[in-house]
Amino acid sequence: MASSLDSFLHDPTDPNALSVEERMKFEKWVAKILDKPAKISSMIEDALHEGMHSEWEAESANHKFRLGSYYPSMIERCLRQQAYSYTAPIPPSKEDLAIFGEGRAIHELIAIALRRSGLISVEGREVVVDLEFADGEAKLHGRIDDLLLIRITDEDSQDFKLFIPLEIKSIGTLPEEPKQAHYYQLSTYLLAKNFPIGVLLYWAKRGGGVKAFSIPKDDVMQIVLRERVFELHEALKQNLLPQKEASFNRDFVQCERCAYSERCNPFLIDSLPKGSKIAVFDVDSTMLDPLPRRRAAMQELGLSPSMRASDIHDKELRDKFWDLYNSPKYAELDLLIEQGKNDAYKQVESGRAIIGISSSRHDSMIEATKARLANLEVPLTHLIVRESGNYDTDITFKTKWALRLETNYEVAEYFDRDALASSEVLKSVQRHRQKKSTDPQGASS
Repeated sequence: MASSLDSFLHDPTDPNALSVEERMKFEKWVAKILDKPAKISSMIEDALHEGMHSEWEAESANHKFRLGSYYPSMIERCLRQQAYSYTAPIPPSKEDLAIFGEGRAIHELIAIALRRSGLISVEGREVVVDLEFADGEAKLHGRIDDLLLIRITDEDSQDFKLFIPLEIKSIGTLPEEPKQAHYYQLSTYLLAKNFPIGVLLYWAKRGGGVKAFSIPKDDVMQIVLRERVFELHEALKQNLLPQKEASFNRDFVQCERCAYSERCNPFLIDSLPKGSKIAVFDVDSTMLDPLPRRRAAMQELGLSPSMRASDIHDKELRDKFWDLYNSPKYAELDLLIEQGKNDAYKQVESGRAIIGISSSRHDSMIEATKARLANLEVPLTHLIVRESGNYDTDITFKTKWALRLETNYEVAEYFDRDALASSEVLKSVQRHRQKKSTDPQGASS
């Protein structure tokens, strides 16, 4: 119709082409738009979201789950997460779609740049590969981003050609070494097609830097991949769920970022029913005195027993101290704090389970600490220590765990010699409860 915005704007040199009636209708329509200009920007946002969702759906059509066929890009992830993503997939969020679209755009740009370089030939895109295992019951099925052909001239001036699978990953910052999940994925392609070497190419979304890693084929990976595939396959074949691998390996960051965390419930303690009341004790300030253990570690290194770790200026010596201090070697030297034990029994008498927490103890100390508390007859139900790679501050660590526990239990009491830590933990728990009472879904997200 001539009065449409398209017709009007595509003939700006002759606006008089509109009749008086058409012009009045058009100007009235434009006035409505200008009265609510956000409607136009919302239309564009909605259109972009719909288009990206359609693109994702088209891409997903090539990834329909079939029992026995699994994705190389996912095989390193938590086995429970993989099972959910196959059997009960959750549609991506707007943020997920944006990341997906950004990755596709970067991939296209890299392919164009490689072609224009004239140095490398891009021989294939999205090349389908299958890594089948001996019994043929299960396989890894994926697609190589780009298959490159490079030409190399040796010292005798003889030309050689070599196919190189290229896997492209867009990432926040460039890594110092390849990510394990990406290494597993590329290894699948190398083993499936017997390529001697492949390349992982990282593109930094912040700053645009690139970094490539050459990955030689490793036959040992055939065994590693097969074990993971069949652990997942056997569970799904029997309509069971595999283990909560991330939680079992104490990779709690992966749990919190997982779209299936609410369904999986990784912070539920197996020995403690959901809904139980709990009392949380900071082990190192209310139950155990670690000072004798620290002194013993200092003495073994030839240092003064009264020294603190911060007083050790030599980095290598300081690292040795922490390794020794965080080892089970001197765990039996931890002294019992009688008041903490008495408080724990009072809580048990009130029907509350005892949860110990320590931001200063690491994975290496968990079993030795539980054994020490058991020998001292402290009624401990569960112990939480700092997992590898966790660099949260003391208060952040304790607060985060109190909120994780609160998703399944009621944190009735919190014991900590640090008044500031106690205050922050209890205030955070209270805010969580208030939010949950007004927005149950928001509190669990």
